[in-house]
Amino acid sequence: MSKHTPGPWTAEPPSEQTPHIWVNAATNSGVAKIEVCDYDDGKGERLTDEDFANARLIAAAPDLLAALKSAAAAIGDWSRPTGANGMTSASLGHPLMVAQRAMYDVIAKAEDRS
Repeated sequence: MSKHTPGPWTAEPPSEQTPHIWVNAATNSGVAKIEVCDYDDGKGERLTDEDFANARLIAAAPDLLAALKSAAAAIGDWSRPTGANGMTSASLGHPLMVAQRAMYDVIAKAEDRS
């Protein structure tokens, strides 16, 4: 498994010279390019609001992954049976524990471990 390009990433809007959206890393390397396949200087299809939303989501990916890892770890710290938090070994069905398992599944998918 290889690691992803480190963040932060940004979505750069199209220009006259480049009629597509680039998602760039802080290292100025392109991470992704979003474009309309039949773009012909404004006479054909245009980038849509959905294209721009997709670019923003892609650009947020490293930050989302880091936040997800942090949240999953915090749930793990909180859920240790202490008596003070009401958690017991039988609390695996607690909504936070269910959410934590979903978080770990998404993290594994992002890291190609699913």
